[in-house]
Amino acid sequence: MPTTVLLVRHAETYGNIEGRFCGHSETELTPKGIEQAQALGRRLRGQRFDAAYSSDLSRAHRTALHALEHHAEPLAPVLDPGLREMHYGEWESLNGREIGEKYPDQLREFFRCKVPAPGGESIQQVRERTATALRRTVSAHPESTILVVSHGNAIMAMIAELLNVPHESSWSFAVANTSITRMTFSKSGRMTLTGFNDHGHLEGAAAPTAVFG
Repeated sequence: MPTTVLLVRHAETYGNIEGRFCGHSETELTPKGIEQAQALGRRLRGQRFDAAYSSDLSRAHRTALHALEHHAEPLAPVLDPGLREMHYGEWESLNGREIGEKYPDQLREFFRCKVPAPGGESIQQVRERTATALRRTVSAHPESTILVVSHGNAIMAMIAELLNVPHESSWSFAVANTSITRMTFSKSGRMTLTGFNDHGHLEGAAAPTAVFG
């Protein structure tokens, strides 16, 4: 049997609604974000996980706890810094408007996947870091079903790396808060994407927000 991964983006944060590049910086879930995470938990009611992993940043960890609150047996997520969001260097905690005013040319080239934020991680570094973290988790739990909670750009980079998407197309995805992306891994390590950005549980709860953080 293959290993199945349900990859989830954390719920809405204050950094999201303020348009901030939080990266490795902490930012709390909003009241709407808590509703989103609770809706995710209800969506996953009846889903059995053999293991759960989360970025060690609090927004992802708290989302993971809500996701598992209806699990049949107590299951604590393992915190893995390899699942963190991209580090934005000098742009950490700035909003897009501030970055656009201070670094207009560099921000444009950042979105074109040509340069990193000053002092921050490159897209390729995030691709390799996150994909390595996921492969490590899959290897540790063969023939299992795993919950993994991470961040918007981290998930896009991870998927781009696993699918061998060209570097310049790394941001060619959209990942909503608490959306579920499903993938399976064969014994040989081959990944198959079986579902992407599923956030049907948010109907009536909250709309998706910006990708950063």
